[in-house]
Amino acid sequence: MEGKDLTQGNLFTNMVKFCIPLLITNLLNSLYNIVDVIWIGRLVGDEGVAAATNCWPITLLSSSILSAITVTASVMVAQRFTSKEKDKIKNIITPIYIIAILLGIVSSLVLIITMNFWFKLLNTPQEILVISKQYLAIYLIGYVFYFFALTIIESIRAIGNSRVPLILLTITNVLNIILDPIFILIGLGVAGAAIASAVSMLFGLVINLIYINKKTKLLKFNKKYIKFEKGFLKEIIKLGIPMMFAEFSTIFTIMLEVYISNLLGVVGSSSYGIVSKLQNFFYVIGNSIKSMMTVVIAQFVGKNAINQLGRVMKSGLKIILTPTIIIALFIIFCSRWFCSIFTMNEEVIATATNFLNIVGIAFVLIPLSQMMMGFVLGIGNTKFTFITLFAASLVEVIILIGIQYNYNLPLTALGVSILAWYITNIIFCICYYFSNTWKNNNENQVLE
Repeated sequence: MEGKDLTQGNLFTNMVKFCIPLLITNLLNSLYNIVDVIWIGRLVGDEGVAAATNCWPITLLSSSILSAITVTASVMVAQRFTSKEKDKIKNIITPIYIIAILLGIVSSLVLIITMNFWFKLLNTPQEILVISKQYLAIYLIGYVFYFFALTIIESIRAIGNSRVPLILLTITNVLNIILDPIFILIGLGVAGAAIASAVSMLFGLVINLIYINKKTKLLKFNKKYIKFEKGFLKEIIKLGIPMMFAEFSTIFTIMLEVYISNLLGVVGSSSYGIVSKLQNFFYVIGNSIKSMMTVVIAQFVGKNAINQLGRVMKSGLKIILTPTIIIALFIIFCSRWFCSIFTMNEEVIATATNFLNIVGIAFVLIPLSQMMMGFVLGIGNTKFTFITLFAASLVEVIILIGIQYNYNLPLTALGVSILAWYITNIIFCICYYFSNTWKNNNENQVLE
């Protein structure tokens, strides 16, 4: 059988087996992001790290749109995969691919045209403005290919296969890591790192297309299914639009974080950038759990086995125990070592370490936060996802501005406000779970 029905057999074992390749994939992807900054820091300098940091929240605007389409694809495919009408996946997958391509082109083009506005909004230091523009423009061109590629990857995962995405993304990331120093050292600097990323994204799309056309029937790109029926568009809008605005609320909060860090100049921007890489590294652990929960929950929903979702949550809690302990131990014992691998500037190392000690408590909450979000997404209630992420972002902004305005302590304000974001998100999701409103059949039904 193509894919795997995760609702069959031992639930905990299925979830662990599905999650491990996901975790390895995301860790390798995060490792690439860290190695990318290490190459830039060592070969270009702190200004290069600061430039990449200032480009990051802008690229996240495009990423928020990508997240909306990949989550939508994952839920739609997973729910249909365990339903009685599995072949209906063929009717939706090609239109989803087309939408992903179009959104990738439009979002990248808009961000390239408006980049001056975004850098001004972020208060980007003047000394890194030129190289920041170069990096961003090149990276966004490559990101168009990534839109299509990641939509394919998430669709493969939605049918219960997390091993193939591991292989495909590993090949892409290894290529990126190899190309990074080559393009930087031939004199291209920060722009070279962006070129390496763009080339790798294009190559990743090619191997993804080869795989689905040769190995899958349900997920092939097929011209005869290029139909945008009313029911399909309604489902896309219902799932995707709230998810996109949910991501936007988070991204604008990150932009504010970068703005506050820039108040301390290149040192502050570099320090925030270094710590954000560790946050991303921990986040991919949580994101692996979120992706697993989304697919498993969606498959149970597609099978109309809503009464089994409590079992899924209990298994999820068991799974997040280990990564939560690992994150806590890393924060306690390895903070300074981690910060020192990016730069030899003692001021940046000390500043980044102090910031990490403040924000570290928030990082420990990442697995629980992402597990709860996976439940909400698997249900298909992206409206609530928007509500909880918007509320968490609002709380963070209020606390961030309040502390900074009254005490003028940028990194302290960032650490406390980020912790408040995670706490708010967890509280909202827990309240939603125990409210049992998700058991409403109208909310859980697989849309036609």
